[in-house]
Formats: sequence, structure tokens, C-alpha cells
Amino acid sequence: MAIFVAAGVAGRLTSRLPRRLLIAPGFLLIGADLLLMRGLTPSSHWSHLLAGMIVCGIGGGLVSTPLISTAVGVVEPARAGMASGINSTLRQVGIATGVAALGTILVSNVHASVLTGLRGTPLAGHAHAIAHAVSTGGGADAIASTPPPLRGLVALTARSALVDGLNTILLISAVVAFAAAVTSFILIRERDFVVLEEGEGEELELAVAA
Repeated sequence: MAIFVAAGVAGRLTSRLPRRLLIAPGFLLIGADLLLMRGLTPSSHWSHLLAGMIVCGIGGGLVSTPLISTAVGVVEPARAGMASGINSTLRQVGIATGVAALGTILVSNVHASVLTGLRGTPLAGHAHAIAHAVSTGGGADAIASTPPPLRGLVALTARSALVDGLNTILLISAVVAFAAAVTSFILIRERDFVVLEEGEGEELELAVAA
């Protein structure tokens, strides 16, 4: 809902404000949201994430609509379709790359945290196997295969490791979002946008829709 509302507002403001004054603040809100969601503990309730998700939705809505108009606004109308396609492709590539990079960091962090948590315990000799299982999504199997008296230790260690890993990638993502805000504010310049002649605006809309 936050994305829906913010995107509608951003769409109305795109023609009235410089695009960087929508995109840069949007990324700032996304970064702030990620910081709001940090501080998770093994006992955290889902509501801990709620405020951050709302703020993220507002930021995402402010970014998405002006971003599309920026992509097609800096080229001649005849190339608007190509620019829109490049924008869509790079967005998907960015999502896939971000998921892969942050996922790798999460797995590595969880693995290291489990090893640290089991050091000096009766399960220290099996720490590497348990860490591998937890970091690759097999935490439930690792707990089930542990002797009953030690299952609580494995469960708590796994949960703590996952929470620590999530806090880490939230911080990294916030830094990336803040960097995107600064970059957008500096690099998106209104003088780079193509001024459309009368009648070209409709052609541009058709090209983007296509």
C-alpha cells in the first residue's frame, strides 16, 4: 500500500519537480528503512520490521516512477522504447546481482556465527557440519540429528546466527541505498533531458507503453 500511494504521488510530482528531488529522497528513505529494521534479536517479533517496511514502500514508490521517466527522458523520442527496455533489463540484472551478493554474505556470516557459537561446547567437533547445514537452509535437519539434550543449543545458535546475518546485510544494503541517493542527486541533471516538441509527448508515451 505504501508503494502504491507513494508511486501515485511521485507520478503527479514528476512533471513539477526535478527528478533527482524525488529519486534521491526515495533512496534516502529506503536506506533509513533498512536501518530501522536492524537491531533484530532471536526473540524479536515480526512487528519489529513493520515500520521499516512502510518507510521502504514510500521510498520505493518515490524512486520507481521518476526512474522510468528519467530513463526515457534523456534520449530522443525515437529511442524511448529502447531506453525503456534497457532500464527494465538492468533493473532485473541489478535485482539478481543484489540477491546473489547479499545471499553470499548472509551464508558466509551465518556459517561463521555458528562456528563461533558452538566453540567450546560439546558440539565443537561437529561445528563445521552444523554450520554448513544451517547456512544452506538445513537448520531443521541439523537440530533433528543432534542428541536431544543439545538440540536447544543448536536451535538457539542457528537462530542467533541467522539474525546476525540479517542485521549485517541490512546494514550493507542501507549503505548502498545512501550511496545511490548521493549518486542520483549528483548525476541526474535536468539539462540532460530532451525537450519534447508539441506532439512528441504522445509518441513518447506510446513508446514506453510498448
